[in-house]
Amino acid sequence: SSYRRIRNNAAKMRLGGEARPLPNGAAQPFDGIPAIPGMSNGNAKLGLAASFGLALVIVVLYGFGSVEITEYALNYSMVTRKVEKKTYQSGRYWISPLNRFVRFPAVLTTIQFSDSEMQADLTTPGEEKLQSRTKDGLNVAIELSFQYQIMMDQVFALYVKLGEYPYYHNVYVRLAIDRLTEAATAYSATEFFTERTTIGRAMEEQLRKDFEEKLHARIFSFQLRTVALPKEFEDAIQETEVHRQDLQVAEAEQNSTRVSLETQLIQAKKRTQVRWEKGEAEAAAVMLDNTADIRQYVAMQKNSADSYAAVNDELGAKE
Repeated sequence: SSYRRIRNNAAKMRLGGEARPLPNGAAQPFDGIPAIPGMSNGNAKLGLAASFGLALVIVVLYGFGSVEITEYALNYSMVTRKVEKKTYQSGRYWISPLNRFVRFPAVLTTIQFSDSEMQADLTTPGEEKLQSRTKDGLNVAIELSFQYQIMMDQVFALYVKLGEYPYYHNVYVRLAIDRLTEAATAYSATEFFTERTTIGRAMEEQLRKDFEEKLHARIFSFQLRTVALPKEFEDAIQETEVHRQDLQVAEAEQNSTRVSLETQLIQAKKRTQVRWEKGEAEAAAVMLDNTADIRQYVAMQKNSADSYAAVNDELGAKE
């Protein structure tokens, strides 16, 4: 019909004229593809080529993955279900549409045991505080927090051993609970009251060792905030502390009095020494004066005696 001729002519114009066979009777591209009902063979081929190009663009676009500045990532294949060993840092990468990034935090992550939530970072909430017992059997509730950071060169080993978030994070929290409650049993209640800083350092050192050697992470900024002991014990400790402070005040007053008396004794000895030296000097001066007077008197008497002797000799000679 005229309508069909017009449609065929329009199709030829869109395709640049009639299709011509390739040399030596070679098959045309897309030969063997069934025609779409209501569409000419040329239109079907063009549509298929456009669809293929669009699919290729989609594959290329969806094959890209990005890693944020606060993340590390591993390239996981959803076909082979295997993960690449390389750790990807921040940036944009082509990984194919059938792959995805398994992400890990590159920044510090906090694990906290506090009044509001003992295990706030676990998927299942726990106790309000970390509960344990002291070496002498008393209950102790510990409030603390610390930060960890995953080692960049050990992300693959962490994934193989513990999996992705939140699985590895929950293991971190449970190990911290185990190590910290165990460490608390090594100290008495009195030591928790008087040596809290030393205990905090020992707990931090234990966590640091376990995380670096077994869990592929480093510990930063450990804070031992509060240690709650039984009220009766705390009251007794406070009373003991008050008495100890009173004793220290009494000892300080005693030392002050002793120092004052010792100072007075030293001053008295100094005054006595000064007086003794002054008396010695005065006595020596009197002795010198007396000696000089005696010598002068003796010399005068001797001179008088000599004079009298001379006169006596002259008188005797005249007689």
